[in-house]
Amino acid sequence: MDEFKKSFKLLCPGPVNVWPEIASALTEYEFCHREEEFSALFESVQRNALAVAGIREPDKYTALLVTGSGTAGNESVLNSVVDTDDVVVVMANGEFGERLGAISKTYNPKTEVIEHAWGELYDLERFEARLAQGDVKLVAMVHHETSTGFLNPVEDVGAICHKYGVRLFLDAVSSFSADRLDLEASHVTFMTTSSGKALASYPGVALLIGVRAAFEALSEHPARNHYLDLRRYYAFSEKYQQTPNTPAVPLILSLNRALELALREGREERLARLEAYANHVRKRCAERGLETLNPLRKLSNAVTSVRIPSGVAFEDIRLGLRAEGFVIYGGKGPFQNEIFQVATFGNIDLDIIDEFFDALDRVLDAAVTDLRALAGQ
Repeated sequence: MDEFKKSFKLLCPGPVNVWPEIASALTEYEFCHREEEFSALFESVQRNALAVAGIREPDKYTALLVTGSGTAGNESVLNSVVDTDDVVVVMANGEFGERLGAISKTYNPKTEVIEHAWGELYDLERFEARLAQGDVKLVAMVHHETSTGFLNPVEDVGAICHKYGVRLFLDAVSSFSADRLDLEASHVTFMTTSSGKALASYPGVALLIGVRAAFEALSEHPARNHYLDLRRYYAFSEKYQQTPNTPAVPLILSLNRALELALREGREERLARLEAYANHVRKRCAERGLETLNPLRKLSNAVTSVRIPSGVAFEDIRLGLRAEGFVIYGGKGPFQNEIFQVATFGNIDLDIIDEFFDALDRVLDAAVTDLRALAGQ
């Protein structure tokens, strides 16, 4: 049990350290999810979510809540908004694009994944040529591909989708409230995010924002999942301002507080703060001769991928930093044992980032000393 008493500075891409105001919201109120108090909370989350998203015409959009991870939100979209015989095109250039493809194939046999190497730029000519064939009903993509730290061009993809009359579903799980995103200008029909990423609350609630008319049209599609059927979520939202199943009320209270804090800080102010944090990480890396993964790409404000120095094992870095009180993630797929990732959202500041790099210096110095000892130097 002593293990659970430890507290870490979480510089991983979720979960995050939360602000005390968000933590206190967990236990401020106790009420039933079928009473008017929850309906008022639900409506508050909807209003605040659309405001944080910068929606200029809120009457044309709505927000829904699913108790579950961001992946649950993604699955709710991919099983609800198309029919079994519809063609779905998924853009993939990393772990989470590939995951979208796998989820879609579970429900939609005519899913086509336009595959790219991890971190590779989208082939937009190939993408447009596919949409020009005229049979695609939905396109799915990831905005911030967390496995690389790169941002994908939602504006360009959205413009092509709009040109051919195809709906766009955007996984913004790790970019919402961290990176610049204009859902309306990018012609995004459905978007998902998670409470436990840049919104800096606890994990466990998927937040969906979408075009109201598109949610209305869900009644045309037969149900293929019960718990994650968005038709039920939209119907309960409209009729009762509630969810169809028992939600995680304390987590929704904390999410609403997180949305309120985001609005209080200001959209542009938060983007500028997180950009400054990310740039500070990259500057401190450069000072140490640590390379970041493809610095010429458009990078997220949320995550920086750092190449592991030659001869050093990621596990040594992870364990060394853990002993110093920090948690980071390593690379996956083709980047396993090649990179580690530093996330810059949640309740952190420049001082914590500097503390992290001081700790990293000690860990890397120890690793190099061990390498020299093994080499007999």
